[in-house]
Amino acid sequence: MILVPPLAALHDAWAVIRGAGPAGTARVWPAELQAAFPGRRQLLEAWTGEGAAFVRYATTEGPLFLKYLPAGWRDQNAYRRLEREIRFLRDLAPVMPVDHAPLLHAALDRTRLRAHLLTPDLTAQTTGWGALTTDDQREAALHEIVRLLARLHAFWAGPGSVHLTGRWAWDPREVLTQAERIAAAVPSGHPAFFAVQAAAQALPVLLQDAPEVTLVHGDIHAGQVLWRVHDRQPVLIDYGQVHTSVPGEDLAHLLSVRLSSAERLRLGPALRETYRETLAVHGLGLSPSRLAAQERAGTGLNLLSTARQARQSSGSGVQEALGNVVQAWNELG
Repeated sequence: MILVPPLAALHDAWAVIRGAGPAGTARVWPAELQAAFPGRRQLLEAWTGEGAAFVRYATTEGPLFLKYLPAGWRDQNAYRRLEREIRFLRDLAPVMPVDHAPLLHAALDRTRLRAHLLTPDLTAQTTGWGALTTDDQREAALHEIVRLLARLHAFWAGPGSVHLTGRWAWDPREVLTQAERIAAAVPSGHPAFFAVQAAAQALPVLLQDAPEVTLVHGDIHAGQVLWRVHDRQPVLIDYGQVHTSVPGEDLAHLLSVRLSSAERLRLGPALRETYRETLAVHGLGLSPSRLAAQERAGTGLNLLSTARQARQSSGSGVQEALGNVVQAWNELG
């Protein structure tokens, strides 16, 4: 986390104590949030992740889930992700046919890089990937995830596309400019150097060959989907990296970043076909060759974005992800 000057941290702490601005701690709610949910509340669980802090409450208004940036963090990247999630949940999510936890309250303070969002807590109503105990269950769940992605993509590529304006508009020139910046920042001795350079150089043609555009989740993996207990319907969560792109970016993220080469070889063909069939049912028909073009473009985009993340974090998870996507890129030839 970025270190901030002591005076700035003190100012944030004082704002929390006064109840001003977004939430900055689990136990003290700002005045605006208290006014919106004035009932009694009990803190059930609180934890801090890499990009935000999280709290579960039992309240007289029902179970609530708070996601916030702790006072004193002042992390620009974390703020951007939470701001994006808030704007998506507020402006776009209500019109999409994909189950999600609706936004109940949000606050943003761009000057001090503070933010929070409040949604219903779905813990008691859902189960997650960890509840799946067999390979067959996990494989079936992966198919449910790609069906969910296909419904998301078909909607935003079709009837939902009228909403993708302003900050949500597709700008391939900016994507290519960013790709050039990422490639230039990777040192020549880095293990992924040649793959990153090749992806950046190929990207203009890859995007030209994959003209379909939609809204993508941006960080899809098994942990981003919950299943409702009563009907096993999937719920998509965590929209901090949602953006407009080609559908293949999400598909490639799931297959090339989150799966190993062996897993991709074994599971990939059936998952691709499930995705393609579901897209067609919901109005976005792609031939196998068009889908392959989408996945190639998506693999290039994921290689570049994962290389950027690997420069910012030395954690084993992101390094493993980079190794997976480099392997997937090399498999494309």
